[in-house]
Amino acid sequence: MGRVDMTLADLGTISASISTHSQGFGTLEQRANDRYRDDYKQFDIAANLELGKLLPKKAAISIPVFASYSQAISKPEYDPYDMDIKLKDKLSAAPSSKRDSIRQDAVDFTSTKTLNFTNVRKNRTGTKKPKIYDISNFDASYSYINIKAHNPLIENNEVTRHRGGLGYNFAPQPKYIEPFKKIKFFKKRKTHWFDLVKDFNFNPIPSQLSFRADIHRQFGAVRPRSIGSSKYKIPETYDKFFTFQRDYIMRWSFTRSLNFDLTATNNSRIDEPYGRLDTKEKKDTVRTNFLKGGRNTLYNQTANFSYTLPTSKFPLLDWTTVNLKYQASYRWIGASRLAVNLGNILENGQQKEGTAQLDFTRLYNKLKFFRAIDQ
Repeated sequence: MGRVDMTLADLGTISASISTHSQGFGTLEQRANDRYRDDYKQFDIAANLELGKLLPKKAAISIPVFASYSQAISKPEYDPYDMDIKLKDKLSAAPSSKRDSIRQDAVDFTSTKTLNFTNVRKNRTGTKKPKIYDISNFDASYSYINIKAHNPLIENNEVTRHRGGLGYNFAPQPKYIEPFKKIKFFKKRKTHWFDLVKDFNFNPIPSQLSFRADIHRQFGAVRPRSIGSSKYKIPETYDKFFTFQRDYIMRWSFTRSLNFDLTATNNSRIDEPYGRLDTKEKKDTVRTNFLKGGRNTLYNQTANFSYTLPTSKFPLLDWTTVNLKYQASYRWIGASRLAVNLGNILENGQQKEGTAQLDFTRLYNKLKFFRAIDQ
């Protein structure tokens, strides 16, 4: 077993490892039957890099990348189909034209390839206020993984996953406008009875606008190995899906007391023809379904309003705090493809809430008698 780790300054790290054992290897305490009965080799190499460091510093672009490859091979001592014959003896007795296939069928092989780009974006520079159209509001991610395996019982087992995401987030600092704050009439008054008008405010821009689209596709194919004298090619079985999810968020503080937020999630499925996409017609079908946004399967939406009553602006009621909340929700579930005639499912609901806090200490301090006692 061995391992090597390298650090490439601030660019990232690279690591590699290898492990192996041969037939008969084991500890001193193990009996012969407990020791390894195969020749095993395994290695992997991985790189974790920040490719944005290769670009000019003024570009302020972040490109985190992770890539790896691993492979494991186990060659048994005995032939898996004739357990009383050693594999090397069977290879020696077989014609040279069949040795490669015999060796291929006997080994247990697994390989994994991975490539990830996580949160690729342009970082914000300078002190300028963020704009709704800034490129730094966007980020992108992509991941790829491919697993291939075969062994004496499985002729081929492969899984490929693609996942991509594009996000947008705009979250400026609220800018409350107070049109009556600087009016002399209110500034000269020492009384707080006009605070409700003087402190009137509103925010003309949203507090947050967010959108994210995530695509996830998996394709898996398994073909069992045909074993026996009358060998025939067993059909493949498939495990695949293609999903498309969109998330929406909007938050808006209309005033310091009135807030609104809306969140929504839409899940859809990109329908694919059966089997591999090995013809132009199949690929065109998937492309058309994707450009349509897929077939919607689930939609959730929740809206929240919260309002704090301006009791603190009145001297007689400034010892109270009253909060009101209202929530409305909507849910849509698409009909099962096995029972389309049963229709879709719709759900909606609402929730109302009110809370009040009473600060009696502040109330009592308004009276000289109780204030004197407290002191």
